[in-house]
Amino acid sequence: MTIKEFENFILEELEKVIIDIVENNLKLPISAKARAGAEISNWLEEKFVEKTKNHEYFKDSESAPKNKTKNPWDAKTVFKYKNIEEEIWIDFKAFKITSADTNPDIGSPKKIFKLINEGNFYLAFIHVFYQANSTGLEFVKHEGYYTKSYFLKDISSTFRRNPKNQLQVNISAPPEYRTREKFIKMLISKIKESHKRQIEISNKELNKIDKEEKQLLKSNGESEKKLIKKLE
Repeated sequence: MTIKEFENFILEELEKVIIDIVENNLKLPISAKARAGAEISNWLEEKFVEKTKNHEYFKDSESAPKNKTKNPWDAKTVFKYKNIEEEIWIDFKAFKITSADTNPDIGSPKKIFKLINEGNFYLAFIHVFYQANSTGLEFVKHEGYYTKSYFLKDISSTFRRNPKNQLQVNISAPPEYRTREKFIKMLISKIKESHKRQIEISNKELNKIDKEEKQLLKSNGESEKKLIKKLE
């Protein structure tokens, strides 16, 4: 089995679990308001842990601690196959079907650095889509599927790092397979490009500020002279 085949195997097994959860719970009594996505993600975390308690491959699944809003994963599990034990981090993202062309933050590069430096690699994104109904919300298909799953390593090359040090990608952008090494090189390249853009923007702003300071001092000098004259 090649690494690519192994990665596809993991994703296929993940999708089987999530599709089974979704198809057996198409309607949820959750209000389709602003925080619905977060509530669905929390629900999926718990269902995933419950569903994989006796799974053939997924072992020791955990959901994110409820008091840690900055946890690097929504759920994590260990994929056990023959003599391999690979820790998988999962990031659940629920989107209203009318917002299927957005560019959400998908996490800081720091969390993938941590994952790789700890001897693992796989952060899986699992997207689900929903719409409001009379009792709350219901899962719906997007482009013919209830879920969209891929590893961060295969993210669309259109992703970027924003000034808040968050990675962003359009949720409709299709993933692109690449090797682990190519992903690392691309990620570092994107981070460098982002910092260079920030430096250029900051340098332009610094030049503007210097000019602004001169103008402010000039304007203040003129108005201060007028005020002093009036006070004499």
